[in-house]
Amino acid sequence: MNHKSARVITIDGLASSGKTSISKKLSEKLGYYFLDSGILYRSVAYICLNESLEEDVNVLIHKLENNLEVISNENKHFTVKYLGKDISRYLYNEEIGVHASIVSQKPEIRKFLMNLQHNCVKKPGLVANGRDMGTKVFPDADFKLFIIADLDIRAKRRLKQLTDAGKEASLVKITSQLAERDKNDKNRKISPLVAPDGSVEIDSSNLNIDRILDKILELYKI
Repeated sequence: MNHKSARVITIDGLASSGKTSISKKLSEKLGYYFLDSGILYRSVAYICLNESLEEDVNVLIHKLENNLEVISNENKHFTVKYLGKDISRYLYNEEIGVHASIVSQKPEIRKFLMNLQHNCVKKPGLVANGRDMGTKVFPDADFKLFIIADLDIRAKRRLKQLTDAGKEASLVKITSQLAERDKNDKNRKISPLVAPDGSVEIDSSNLNIDRILDKILELYKI
């Protein structure tokens, strides 16, 4: 990983705080690669749930090493293939989101995925979002952001995402799941969700994405 040749921006934050949308748009503006680390943990959760592999973490890691690929598409977005098949579209339901938070607490899985994430650093740069990008995965990143937003606003955003995708969803249930997710992320023993040292905190509750991007680009000096 050579920061002199490829710059790294990390964007960490709460679930449904808007960090993925912000990360995608920022990477497009800068012409950087984009990695949503959540898809890696969601992929592992999906594989665990579909193949009942969770009991033996060594068997799971062996299977992942031989069959899980992270590749960039024509838009410089990293997607996930398992057994040669793109599984990205199967990863975005709430059950997998909750399970991803559980599998992310296994140190063996974090270590395996850390290597995959480091391999995503490519010229001219990478925008990486998640829960511990600036604290654990890329502690020497060139620029770090931490995105927060009120729970009620995040729940409404998530509800809109799901209904726009044609899925049935309950605001009460989503609010409860997000609160549980926050609690798990902040209190887990391994890589708890905290603002990275030297990061800029942005509250996305009442700002639109274009204004947030303008603010970020002002702060980020190439």
